[in-house]
Amino acid sequence: MRILVAGARGGIGAACVDALSAYEVVPVDLPECDVTAPGGAEDAVRLAGEPLHGIVHAVGMSGRRLGDGPVTEASDEAWSEVLRVNLESVFRLLRAGLPALREAGGGSFVVIGSALGQSVDRDFLTAAYAASKAGVLALVRVAALEAAPWGVRVNAVAAGLVDTPMAARAGTDERIQRRLPELQPLGGGMVSPADVAGAVAWLLSPASATTTGASLPVDGGWSLR
Repeated sequence: MRILVAGARGGIGAACVDALSAYEVVPVDLPECDVTAPGGAEDAVRLAGEPLHGIVHAVGMSGRRLGDGPVTEASDEAWSEVLRVNLESVFRLLRAGLPALREAGGGSFVVIGSALGQSVDRDFLTAAYAASKAGVLALVRVAALEAAPWGVRVNAVAAGLVDTPMAARAGTDERIQRRLPELQPLGGGMVSPADVAGAVAWLLSPASATTTGASLPVDGGWSLR
């Protein structure tokens, strides 16, 4: 089974590559391949080759350094760039990748989402990021319904606070660390990239053959609040 992993050098993307080692994995990432740019998604699918049975979208960014924050404070730059990277690139890879999965006779497309796409917290008021991840959920459902007759499944993994470089602020903020037993009561700590990758592997496998349009929480209980 050949699987394309976009964002393969990121914390979660790299964990996905490791978790999928039993398959033929084609990892792509910057600077060689940019799925957020026009034509980049098509390039990634061409690099993956045929037949293509699975695609993982693990590309994402935090916009805090660009001024993402509460609605009344978020900058134009953060809004446009975060939506471009976190949402538009999902659309681009779906548009390029779904026909390839259909051509292979069926397959699975998995997007790394976020618990912030469905819930909010005062310590994580990032309008652009939350909007981008909420948009991913709607896009996944639209794509899932379109692709179901082809035997192609489209799902998301709604990750909580994951121990990656992108979550460095939360990982080093003492107050947020003290809140982790409240935020993520199952385990009381940050989620490991390997746990997210395990969910991705399941969604790519035949074990999830009747699951599509879903957002699978891997968030230590964040979404229970």
